[in-house]
Amino acid sequence: MISVTRRELLLAAGLFPTLGATAPVKEVLLPDRSSFPVEGVYLDAAFTHPFGRAALDAASSYLKLRQSDPQGVGPAHNARSAAVERFARLINAGPVDIAVVPSTMIAENLVNASLGIGAGAGVVTDALHYDASLALYAELQRRGASLGVVLPREGRIDLADVRALLARDTRLVAVSLVSNSTGFEHDLAELCALAHGVGALVYADIIQAAGAVPIDVKASGVDFAACGTYKWMMGDFGAAFLYVRPDRLEQLKRVEVGWRQLRRSESHVFPFEPPGPAVGSYELASSAAGIFEVSTPAWGALAVAAGSLDYIAAIGLDAIVSHRQPLIDQLQLKLPQLGFDSLTPKGSRSAVAGFAYRGAEKRFAQRLREAKIRIGVYENRIRISPSVYNTLDDIDHLISVLSS
Repeated sequence: MISVTRRELLLAAGLFPTLGATAPVKEVLLPDRSSFPVEGVYLDAAFTHPFGRAALDAASSYLKLRQSDPQGVGPAHNARSAAVERFARLINAGPVDIAVVPSTMIAENLVNASLGIGAGAGVVTDALHYDASLALYAELQRRGASLGVVLPREGRIDLADVRALLARDTRLVAVSLVSNSTGFEHDLAELCALAHGVGALVYADIIQAAGAVPIDVKASGVDFAACGTYKWMMGDFGAAFLYVRPDRLEQLKRVEVGWRQLRRSESHVFPFEPPGPAVGSYELASSAAGIFEVSTPAWGALAVAAGSLDYIAAIGLDAIVSHRQPLIDQLQLKLPQLGFDSLTPKGSRSAVAGFAYRGAEKRFAQRLREAKIRIGVYENRIRISPSVYNTLDDIDHLISVLSS
């Protein structure tokens, strides 16, 4: 008699969700409102993207398995490889070049620590980088690192200004590929060529880009790129991907150690074990994951990411950009007529449109809540970020509310 566990049955049936075995995504036509039944008008995906049907199905399957088979998810059976493979395809990388970390900011901190940023190893960044990242570099400057910060001109970061700040001790150029506040998008290949020309490496925060605009890490030559899954990859909080260009691994110092880095380990403490040191015998991996992954990742978030990345792949990034661009163009056309100063460069293909307006929060926040419209509202700015479920009617409704 052969005993078959529930796990084995699920594996045999191709239903084991934590291996990333998602159902094929049918053809998707945009706008896709049916997959995203969000209440009201949601134009704030740059904060967090709503769960779509693909994400919800993946999450439900994962949670049901955790309920029925508590050990159905573990080191040998989880969605890490499936999610990493899908993300690698999204940015044209090899899966071996991806590490899973808890968040984008943790990735950026790890890269800086591994490169030894500090006295004698400085950074150039720009004022459109993420605000917490700018705080990171200000703190590193207090600890001895040189720091240059490029200011925008007419909403753009000029490479000539970056070049002027590059110094002999510049070790890293760190940017947001797409600015979370304005939607400005760097020409990553040109930036990398400039930095590499003086021996500096490039880190790109791609959380406002991956899943929203095409990215090719190989063509750009970028050295490090990282993003969480809860924005344009339509996933959940708690998991992020860190890409490391493979020929840069030898320049990195390991700054954390954990079980995810172990290629081999052997105990010498218990009965019947071979003699050896009390701490055991072990070997550490030297890949991206071997340097940067430490402990158990958020397997549930990775299962959701795998499902959502399949959905994005079924649409295609070119189709997503083509659907969204008329919505961004309408905002750029109409809002300046209402006294909003555009912070987003004309012709931007990103998913983020930012506008300055004195007293924006005080004037518009309550009005938008009553209209059930969600955008990013700040003291003197607004940020609008449409996605695959939005229409020109949504944009016109927002414009109407802002004009009244």
